[in-house]
Amino acid sequence: MIEFEEKTCFGCGEENPRGLKLKLSYDPDTRTAFGEFEANEELEGIPNIIHSGIVAAILDETMVTVNKYLDIVGMTSEITIRYLQPAFIGENLYIRGWHVKRNKQVIENRAEIENEMGKIVARAKGKYTEVSEIPQPE
Repeated sequence: MIEFEEKTCFGCGEENPRGLKLKLSYDPDTRTAFGEFEANEELEGIPNIIHSGIVAAILDETMVTVNKYLDIVGMTSEITIRYLQPAFIGENLYIRGWHVKRNKQVIENRAEIENEMGKIVARAKGKYTEVSEIPQPE
């Protein structure tokens, strides 16, 4: 797995006070990242519903985690999200992301979030451009 300083990452950073602090595990046999998440009221959009941008961030972070475990540094280049059900504040959500294919420098992954009732609340397709190092400002 690729490791780099990510303490302040919005998705997974332990030291980001406003971040999601996602804790995702990985199954190398299925090339799947997975975890659970429960949103508090600070992540609310419409009353009692998680903001759609937060749902998007969870899906993206899950697909990026798949890349890290495959030893790929990939920059998000495209995400398509389908919102199917509301994701409620305080509800336990189950997250899963997996590798689909690789074509030269483009990696394609998928992710989905399921609610406590077993219904998919959102699913995403993501494309990531592989880079040799993380770009930095000049």
